[in-house]
Amino acid sequence: MKRILYHYFYAILVITSFWSCDHIETRKISSSQYLAQDWEALNLNEVDGYPTFDSCNTVAEGPDLKTCFENTIMDTFYEAFNVHQIVVSRSLNETVTIHFIVDEKGWYCIEKIDISHEVRNEIPQLDRWIYEATQNLPKAKPATKEGIPVKTKFKIPVVLQVD
Repeated sequence: MKRILYHYFYAILVITSFWSCDHIETRKISSSQYLAQDWEALNLNEVDGYPTFDSCNTVAEGPDLKTCFENTIMDTFYEAFNVHQIVVSRSLNETVTIHFIVDEKGWYCIEKIDISHEVRNEIPQLDRWIYEATQNLPKAKPATKEGIPVKTKFKIPVVLQVD
């Protein structure tokens, strides 16, 4: 009886071990597949931390930090424009959009300036003033994505109201 029980137990053990190995599924993922999945999950249109200036250190992270950054830039542009005496033949109420890049090291590069033909005709030196104002901007701390400094693009609207 003991011997039959021993053989019965042994047979069940052997059958279970063969059966269970067939049903274990393992999937091996190559490093390129893993990186591709991680890359798809990464949103390249958003940054974790916006560029900032030392003057924005008291502001919390997120949208408030972006607002502080943009306001500092707009204030610098308005201060630079106020130095110049603008004389026009007719009143202007226009918005100039400045497209610029803050690179991984915190340096600025103007990518494009959207100025209407009317404004260009009335204030032909405006482009030069914008470039000069960019030189007066304080050095920025670059934006970050997953802790790595990254290049970011911004559009800053500058409203010109000249009578």
